Amino acid sequence: MEKLRTEPVSVEGEEFVLEEKDHGDLVVYDIYRKGNFLHKGKYLMTLADDGSILFMNFNVSEEDREMFQLTHLNQFIEKIGTCFLKKMTPA
Repeated sequence: MEKLRTEPVSVEGEEFVLEEKDHGDLVVYDIYRKGNFLHKGKYLMTLADDGSILFMNFNVSEEDREMFQLTHLNQFIEKIGTCFLKKMTPA
């Protein structure tokens, strides 16, 4: 597993961190609630580049579970598309 990039994103006024990882056969995006400069924050979920949910951490607060709603997930998927996937396509 290789960490490729980390990008801060804002969804619904909340700050999160998207971490892109290459597992060889699959590139995934881990989503964390933004922490401080020493710690990326609380792990929430992992998405594939096509928007598939690969894992959700249900051991989080109710506030964090709200991020699992479809409207919020769509915003994360859009952010993945604009922050990571567009940079990979040639101009």
